[in-house]
Amino acid sequence: MRVGYYRYKISDLQPGVHTYTWYVNDVVAGTAKVIVRDMCDEYKYIKFLDSNGFYRFFTFNDRWEEKDSPSKIGSTNNLITSLKDSLSNSYNVGYKNDRSLTLTAHNVSEEELNVISDMYTSPRVYLNVGPDKEDWVLVTLSGDGIGRRKMNKFGKISITITLPETYSITSF
Repeated sequence: MRVGYYRYKISDLQPGVHTYTWYVNDVVAGTAKVIVRDMCDEYKYIKFLDSNGFYRFFTFNDRWEEKDSPSKIGSTNNLITSLKDSLSNSYNVGYKNDRSLTLTAHNVSEEELNVISDMYTSPRVYLNVGPDKEDWVLVTLSGDGIGRRKMNKFGKISITITLPETYSITSF
């Protein structure tokens, strides 16, 4: 018997709850429950490493907000040779930008919340930025930290994702 792991890809599932049982040598090796949520083109998709070492995926609806917080990198001096032709005594070098996204998911069940609450403490949270499987960006996440609700079985969660820094360099 070889030591290792199995990786299964299940795709094109309809929204709802699906349970799968895996067999190794005709013996039940494990079961998994897959909860599939509705998805559209404008939804945001994240994956994160949970406390058991598994990657989990979750979709947030199309009501997301993007916020930029640019800050100036610096400026350079410009030698003024003529008062008539000179526009300024300095040039802007560029900006660094801290971009964040606020994502929301409605109608999150208590069962889903138990699974996705690991995203608040996950060392690896990725945001999908394109159609290909390698289009994932490592991000940092903050949120309300709710892992269990007092009364409601369904509710809303909101998180804020900070994207990697971007720089815009100007030419002069």
